[in-house]
Amino acid sequence: MKRAWIALGLIAASLIVGGIDYIYTATATKIYTEMLSEADEHMEKNEAYEAQSLTERLDHRFNEDKRIMQIFSFHSEIDAVDYDLAAMKRFAQTGNTADYLATSAQAKRRILSLYELRTPKIGNIL
Repeated sequence: MKRAWIALGLIAASLIVGGIDYIYTATATKIYTEMLSEADEHMEKNEAYEAQSLTERLDHRFNEDKRIMQIFSFHSEIDAVDYDLAAMKRFAQTGNTADYLATSAQAKRRILSLYELRTPKIGNIL
């Protein structure tokens, strides 16, 4: 009987940790995509300094959060987003709008991919 209780406890702990991770990632993804969209709007209006400032804040926040995100994600996926944000900062510094927006779209897709991997679906569980 003890084994059954231990098994149920482990299942419950797994569900709780998975739920916390899902909520954390969903919240972070929403914040990141909103910041990227706002930075894109600034870049489209030729406000490169504002876009650069916002991208730097996003990069700082992402670097703080990635320590936690790397626990449950592939490091290569996290690093790819990190590289995109670094490239976006460089493109904003040089005022390269087209490359900035293309890299931003790629970063959004990668961030949403991180969220999709945590969405409770049969394919993600198995």
